[in-house]
Amino acid sequence: MSTNPETRRRSRRQETRLWRVPVVRVERVTPHMARVTVQDESLASLAGAGTDQNVMLYLYPEGTVLPEPLTLESARGLWAQVRPLTRTYTLRRHDPVTNEVDFDFVLHGDAGPASAWAARVRPGDQMIFVGPSPAYQPDPAADWYLLAGDETAIPAIAAILAALPPDKQVLAYVEVADAAEEQPIDGITWLHRDGAPAGQNTVLVDAIRAAELPGGLPEVWLAGERSAMLAVRAHLLDDRGYPRQRVRPTTYWRLGESGN
Repeated sequence: MSTNPETRRRSRRQETRLWRVPVVRVERVTPHMARVTVQDESLASLAGAGTDQNVMLYLYPEGTVLPEPLTLESARGLWAQVRPLTRTYTLRRHDPVTNEVDFDFVLHGDAGPASAWAARVRPGDQMIFVGPSPAYQPDPAADWYLLAGDETAIPAIAAILAALPPDKQVLAYVEVADAAEEQPIDGITWLHRDGAPAGQNTVLVDAIRAAELPGGLPEVWLAGERSAMLAVRAHLLDDRGYPRQRVRPTTYWRLGESGN
């Protein structure tokens, strides 16, 4: 779903285009998940690679006078006076026919700049972002796939599920606050914290420990809070004996750090 750019470890070599596009819809997908849809003819040229491709949002202070035209170069030229806060988000949906892109935001009050922005944004406002970055490319040689994360990983996991070959077995586990945070996405096993704090529980790793996982060559994609991802990775490497190169953990956020 999202990550502080200081904590996410992935290549962003293709982030060469700055987009400034209008918001056309804002809807509440679940009690704590907002979907922001942007639409513009310029998005016809947005590269759509599927899976977990992401962009970097530019969040400027209110009242900032931006250069015209706003390009990546002119935006960077303004950094001496004002530098935007940046957060990385996964594209939830890209429709090249309607030129729409959806972004899903976990809402947690004003604890993070992107969450606060998503809570107050309205149709007609503008979203500024750079990207997209290269997306995860599943290894077709894998016998089966394991996807796991918390609510911040839902957009990526949904996109990966849609991109995987239908003849391969896929297990997907997603930790959310409670049943109200589930979404109608086929193939996901939902895990509920039910009052346990996010980033301070073992719900995800306990479920994977208890699972009867297939044999054969796996490929594992993990994303969410850092300590939870490390716990799942340690279990898969140390207890299950999976090859290190077959397990791909990604830190989307860290407990105690400024959030999204």
